[in-house]
Amino acid sequence: MINVLILILLGFIYMFTITNQALLTTISCPAIGAVIIWLLPQSAHNNHRSVALWITLVTLISSLMIWGNFDNSCSWFQQIFSVQIEWNGTIWVSCPFGIDGFSLWMILLTTALFPLCVICSWNTVYRSSQSFYIILLILETMLCCLWSVNDYLAFYIFYESVLIPMFLCICIAGSRERKILAAYQLVLYTLIGSLLLLPCLLFIYTLYGSTSLYLVYQNDCSLDRQLVLWWGFFFAFAVKIPIVPLHLWLPEAHVEASTAGSVILAGVLLKLGGYGFLRLCLPFLPEACSYYSPFIFLLSLLAIIYTSLTTLRMVDLKKIIAYSSVAHMSFVMLTLFSFNELSYSAALFFMISHGIISPALFLCVGILYDRYHTKYLKYLGGVAYTMPLFSIWFFIFTAASIGLPLFPSFIAEFMCLTGIFYAHTLAACIASFGLILSACYSLWAYARVVHGLPKQQATNLMCDLCRREWFMLLPLFIICIWLGILPSVMLETIEHSSFFWVQLSD
Repeated sequence: MINVLILILLGFIYMFTITNQALLTTISCPAIGAVIIWLLPQSAHNNHRSVALWITLVTLISSLMIWGNFDNSCSWFQQIFSVQIEWNGTIWVSCPFGIDGFSLWMILLTTALFPLCVICSWNTVYRSSQSFYIILLILETMLCCLWSVNDYLAFYIFYESVLIPMFLCICIAGSRERKILAAYQLVLYTLIGSLLLLPCLLFIYTLYGSTSLYLVYQNDCSLDRQLVLWWGFFFAFAVKIPIVPLHLWLPEAHVEASTAGSVILAGVLLKLGGYGFLRLCLPFLPEACSYYSPFIFLLSLLAIIYTSLTTLRMVDLKKIIAYSSVAHMSFVMLTLFSFNELSYSAALFFMISHGIISPALFLCVGILYDRYHTKYLKYLGGVAYTMPLFSIWFFIFTAASIGLPLFPSFIAEFMCLTGIFYAHTLAACIASFGLILSACYSLWAYARVVHGLPKQQATNLMCDLCRREWFMLLPLFIICIWLGILPSVMLETIEHSSFFWVQLSD
């Protein structure tokens, strides 16, 4: 039965790839995989995870085909298709999809992380495995739709819809009793923050009579209206980044989520806010963004210093990485509101870099948790004696997080600081101090975990990395080194898009 379903799926994928519809295949493939898993018996745990892995790998290959067909010289959306609903010859709903340099890399990041989420859940999700993998694939479909949709009302629908599978993912595969509370905090914070966005988008629709991104980009809104509308966009996207003081849901969600949940949160969901500012807020409301840029600079700098100092006193590994993510994404906000071509490219490169390195660190924490059953630093130590190979991997990704050369974070931080320096020299200096604090808490946490004497409960019980864990960490390492040595691979695809968005924001 399962072989027949997989053959049907492969035939479906081949049908669309030969018609040059790789984007449609990437969006629809996880949804079809979710249906296949739903048709399988509830007790077929091995089949659930096998189908989920194959589906996510096929989706990754399809997204690579999108990249292969991508025209670097085009600044506008390409590979466009539209989903339409007709009734009695009248089009009731028309939702266009397409990609530019920004959305291309967000899709590639998403499709690269989801196979790793399946692999890291391979031996940890048994109960409700069918529901978990269905939710995982539905979430991947929603995210791919969100990155590629060219209609701002549809963007809002997908932007809010991803909360549902993420909520269920934490509830089903969470690690402790407080997971329900953490899931509710995630939904309430982000949902309340987005309440004002829908009225703002509806008001924009009444102004221009269209939900198309292209038509809205070509029209100007008065400064008074922009200054009011900006707050609806700000709260909706700032809570997803998240910016201090809207960040309180994130550490709790990371602590209670499974390893796969933390990978998705850090690698993909935290990018929704930055992408929202880049795609909607900056081009829709350029004058308001310029007017409020001192407020954003002040808030982001406070967030960088506050979260970095807070991280120095944290004893939970997941909270350390979570708070460091808040600091890094505040760095992205500083860069975006610097308003130059370099800052747009730098912000996206920084988000992609963080979307690779931060999930790798959470995977390392998950590997430790599988053996020690704790994430607290005081119960860890001496891992270099019991797990020497893991210690090397942990050092590599810690070094990548700090921003050492050969890693993409080094280039991203340098580009971001340059973009910020052009806008505000003092802000660049303060942000640089935040990077020094980042090195302090990263190396401190690494030393507490790896060095020292092994804990008594770990002496004869620990084993080093297994083959499954190598398959989790090695792809992220290869991508890190690849982008760190050849950043032009990515920067060439977003150069024209960056220039186009700068023109819109002027």
